[in-house]
Amino acid sequence: MLWAIFPIFANFFYVSGSYLENYLTDTALPSKRGGALILGRLPSFIITMLLLFAIYGRAVLVLPFANAAGLVLAGAINVIGSVYYFRALQAGDAADVNIFGQLSPLISLGLGVLILSESISAMQGIGLAIIMAAILIVVFGGTSKKERQAPNLTVARLTIISAFFSILSDVVYALFVKDFTADLTLFGQGLFFFEIGSALMTILFAICFKTWRKAIRTTFFRSKNHNRNMAALIGDNIAFTAGEFLYKYGLLVVPVIAMMTAVSKVASLFISFFVFTLFLGKIFPKFIHGKRITRRILSQYLIAAVLIVVGIIVMN
Repeated sequence: MLWAIFPIFANFFYVSGSYLENYLTDTALPSKRGGALILGRLPSFIITMLLLFAIYGRAVLVLPFANAAGLVLAGAINVIGSVYYFRALQAGDAADVNIFGQLSPLISLGLGVLILSESISAMQGIGLAIIMAAILIVVFGGTSKKERQAPNLTVARLTIISAFFSILSDVVYALFVKDFTADLTLFGQGLFFFEIGSALMTILFAICFKTWRKAIRTTFFRSKNHNRNMAALIGDNIAFTAGEFLYKYGLLVVPVIAMMTAVSKVASLFISFFVFTLFLGKIFPKFIHGKRITRRILSQYLIAAVLIVVGIIVMN
């Protein structure tokens, strides 16, 4: 179980960045332009490539063409998932996005069967059904009709689409590094080409969407809060880069990709809700979340957390 350290610590950085992203999508970016924040991730992709090249030199480029192309594809797919993720953040809270993201183990097992030829046991099916029950509690557990039908379902839809592309990216990444070991040089090579794919897809979005370019210029260079927005973007890039290093290395040492996904999402849930929403939310209520934490909401999240943990224990 030592491999579990990697997704747990990776998600501390991912979740930290998600609240900075939530701040930017809620307060800085124009309405319905949340996906434009992916353009702000471009520096992290480039910096990661430069760091890897500085560490490994030209050895980072030595990969069979098929493997390199597959890793580039995985990076491009991951960026598509991130666009939907940022849109989900703009439609709701980071805590809600992380809750709905718990569907990822189901998606991971499904894609694992289709692409990696993994098998699903009866116990895994029961565990995933328990996780689904936890999601339903959160989706339909709002305190008002509007909360139940409008924001939550929109966030759920966008998050599920994001999760699909993100898990597909992980599965494709695993497919093309499955013959690798946890050797650090091979890890560096895999991540380098993955980041190339991420950067190329981001540049393509920048070329195709003029409104996104305008939103980024306005948010980080022309708004009255541009210094604060830029500081949040830099913090997000640092957190995201640290998370990527840990998570991608974990994919090399994980026994089964569905287990990696399950542990990752449970870690995300607990870190998001208990560390950020409850603890830091008391100190920075406007920055961390936008809704009041009532006893009913707290009980829903606690029940969902317990069911998710039980489901993952049964599934594994």
